[in-house]
Amino acid sequence: MPTTEPTLATQSASPRRHDLDALRAGAMLLGIVLHAGMSFFDNPMWPAQDASRAPAMGLVVMAIHGFRMPLFFLLSGYFTAMLAGRRGLGGLLRHRGKRIALPLAVGMATIVPLVWAVSIWGYMSPTTATSGAAPTADTSIWVAAGEGSVDALRRHLDSGADPDELDPAYRVPPLAWAIVADEPGAVAFLLEAGADPGVKYGDGNTPLHTACFFGRADAARLLVDAGAPVDARSPAGETPADVMRYDRATTEGVARAIRTEIDFDQVDAGREEIRTFLPDAQAAEATGGSAAFGPAMLRGLLFEFPVFHHLWFLWFLCWLVPGYALAVLVLRPLAGVRLPRAVTILAAPPVCLLWLVPLTMLAQWPMTSGGTQPGFGPDTSVGLLPIPRVLAYYAVFFGAGAVLFTARGATARLGRGWWLTLPLALAVLAPAMSLGLKSPWPQPLASVLSGHATSVHVLAVAGQALYAWLMIFGLIGLFEFALGRERFGVRYLSDASYWLYVAHLPLVVALQIMLRNVDLPAAIKMPIIVLVTVGVLLGAYQIFVRYTAIGRMLNGPRVRPTRPEPGGRA
Repeated sequence: MPTTEPTLATQSASPRRHDLDALRAGAMLLGIVLHAGMSFFDNPMWPAQDASRAPAMGLVVMAIHGFRMPLFFLLSGYFTAMLAGRRGLGGLLRHRGKRIALPLAVGMATIVPLVWAVSIWGYMSPTTATSGAAPTADTSIWVAAGEGSVDALRRHLDSGADPDELDPAYRVPPLAWAIVADEPGAVAFLLEAGADPGVKYGDGNTPLHTACFFGRADAARLLVDAGAPVDARSPAGETPADVMRYDRATTEGVARAIRTEIDFDQVDAGREEIRTFLPDAQAAEATGGSAAFGPAMLRGLLFEFPVFHHLWFLWFLCWLVPGYALAVLVLRPLAGVRLPRAVTILAAPPVCLLWLVPLTMLAQWPMTSGGTQPGFGPDTSVGLLPIPRVLAYYAVFFGAGAVLFTARGATARLGRGWWLTLPLALAVLAPAMSLGLKSPWPQPLASVLSGHATSVHVLAVAGQALYAWLMIFGLIGLFEFALGRERFGVRYLSDASYWLYVAHLPLVVALQIMLRNVDLPAAIKMPIIVLVTVGVLLGAYQIFVRYTAIGRMLNGPRVRPTRPEPGGRA
C-alpha cells in the first residue's frame, strides 16, 4: 500500500490505538491512587486527615500530579483529532456531547452531591489517634509559636531559624500559629525578634488577616503598632477589615480545617474590639466592606468555589473540543495543503520538545503566583468558570495532541526512545520539585540560587514542563512496547476506567474517614483504600454499568457475551 504524506486535513482512515487508549485509562486510574494518598500528609483542605502521617506520600502525589492530567489532555486532543477525521466536525461534537457533556450533567446530579456529603462528614468528625513522632516545641518553631513557648522560640532563633519561614504544611509563618492559638506573648516576642508583621502567607494572606478573622484583639493591636499593613489585600481582594464579616459557620469551618478549637462568641467579641482601633474597620462594616470585596467574592464564586470537584476535566473538555472544532473551521481553506517535511519533523518526539517545553513554560509561568508561592505541577480549577491560566495550560497539551496526530498520523510512534526518556524524567523530577517547592537541593545549588528568585522560578518552571513532557512520551513508548496487541483484560479495564474515575471520590473519602483513626501505617492503609475502591466499583461496573444505559452513555454499547450452546454452537 503506498504511503500518504500527512496534510492539514485530519486523516480519516486511522486505526484505533489501543495502547494509547489504555494509557489514557491508566491516567484516570492514577487519579484514584493520587486521591487515596491525599489524607496522609498535611493538607488542611482535604476532608479526611489521617492520624498516620507520611510526608513522603505528598511527594508521590505531587510527582503523579505533575504529569497525569497533562498526559490525559494530550491523549484527549489526539483522539479528538482522530475522531474528527473519521466522523467530521458534526459527528465529533455529537459524540463528545454524548460521552462528555451528558456524563458531566448526570455526575453533577449524583456523584458531586455524594462528594459534598462525605466531605461534610470528614470535616465534622475529628482525627483522634496519633501515629509516629509528632513535632514538638523543641523540634518545630511553628509548634513552639502555637504553644506560646517563648523559651523554645528563643532557642530556635538562636540556632538560626528564620522568624518568617513558612511551615511546609500550611504555608504560614510562626506568627500565624501564635495568633491562631491566642498567644500574644509569643506574638510580641516574634515581632521584637524581627518577624515581619506584614509577611505574606503561601495563600497571600497576612498575620493581620488571621488576627481579624479569629478575633485576636491583642495580637491585632501588636501587629498594627508594629506597622502591619492594614490595607493589605488577599488574592481574593479582601483587607483585614473585610474578613471580620464572615459568619459563625465559615469561621468554625476554617478552624476545623486547621484543627483548631475556637469559641465563636469570643471571636465575635474580639472582632468588635478590633473595630475600635483598626483604621477604616467601622467604615468597611457600615458600607458592607471595601469596594473590591464584592467583585472578589464574585470571582471566588465563579472561579474557585468547587462546583465540579474531580469532574472538572469533563468541563474543560466541554471548552476544548469546541475550541478545536473552531480552529479546524478557521484552517479549513488549508486542508489540502501538504505539510512541509520540516513541519512533520518538528512534530516528532524528541524534536517537538524544542517548542513544546517553552510553550508549556509560558502557560506554567503565572501559576503559584508567578513564583512568589511554592508549588509543583499545574494549578487546579474546579469552579463554574475555568481559571484562564489553567485552561490555557491544559489547552497546550490538548492542542499538542491534536497537532501530533494531524502531522504524524496514528501510525507514528510517539514514544520512540522511551527507555531513555523515562529515566531522564525521573532524573529531572527531584531538582524540579525542589525548586518548585522553594527548597533547592542539594545545598550547593541552594547557595548559588540564594537571592535570585526570578532565576529559581525560571528553572522551576522549566523543570516542571520538561518533567511533564518526558513522562508523557516515556509512558507512551512504554505502553506501545508492552501492548503490541490488544488484550481483553486491558480493553475491559480501559472501558471501566471512565466509570471508576467518575464514581471513585465519594468512596475514597469515606474509606479515608473510616480508617483515619485506625493504628496502621499509611503504607498499609493507602493500598487498602485503592483496592477496596477499585474492587467495589469494578463489581458495580460489571453488574450495573457495562451493559446498561450508564455504560452506553460512558463508552457506547457493549454486547454481553453469550454462552455456547451444547455441541459447540454459539
